[in-house]
Amino acid sequence: MKLAFSTLGCPNWKLEQILEAARENGYAGVELRFYDGSFDLLTKLAEVPDGPEGFARRFADAGVEICAVGSSVVLSKQEDDLSDAERMIELTAQLSAPYMRVFGGHVPEGESLEACRARSAAKLARLGRYGQERGVRVLLETHDAFITGEAVAGLLAQAGDVGTGVIWDLRHPYANGEAPARTAELIGSRTYHAHIKDERKDGTMTLLGEGDVPLRELLGKLRDLGFAGYVSFEWEKAWHPEIPDPEIAIPHAARYLKGVLEELGIRQ
Repeated sequence: MKLAFSTLGCPNWKLEQILEAARENGYAGVELRFYDGSFDLLTKLAEVPDGPEGFARRFADAGVEICAVGSSVVLSKQEDDLSDAERMIELTAQLSAPYMRVFGGHVPEGESLEACRARSAAKLARLGRYGQERGVRVLLETHDAFITGEAVAGLLAQAGDVGTGVIWDLRHPYANGEAPARTAELIGSRTYHAHIKDERKDGTMTLLGEGDVPLRELLGKLRDLGFAGYVSFEWEKAWHPEIPDPEIAIPHAARYLKGVLEELGIRQ
């Protein structure tokens, strides 16, 4: 099991700051969501010297992996145009990252869950095939209308296995009443990447270990599955500027996670 952090937690950092934080705190990977104040990675990374490939080389030279790219693609939207999603897959491939995240999204007003799931699954299957041809797996995050393992498993059953999989946000299914053991049973075999965060019961985000999410139990379920991918610290600083700065949260998360993994006998 390897540790990463999402740039959602440091939305204004430039490349040097991101790499320094990863090296100093022992993160093996970084998940790209924001860069230099923007989540429009297509535009931002086209502007850097030598483009996305040059950006990726800086990571490789530093010994840090770009472990995933977090897109804003929403499958449940009723329009059928996937050109933006395909461009994000192509960017992910240019960055030599193995995974691109998509959201299932909410059920549009007036539509049944069944119809929304069928359309979303068809889109995910198309993107999975497109990604597989480019060495990228498209991962559906436990979120929105597909926030539990049960809901995600239902969508994936229709989408199939080709180029698809799951990002298990460890908080989301639990916060929606699904026991960690049940989530693991439903989607554990399809989980390639995980997000970790903590919060109190009232929804207030906290530093890892200071909230009410059973992080040790959840990480133990990943261990029991034989999960060897990345657990990515998702600090929502871009959406909640009032929470502690990344200079505090990212080192704290590394210390906390290393301690818990050691207690659970999980190798990094």
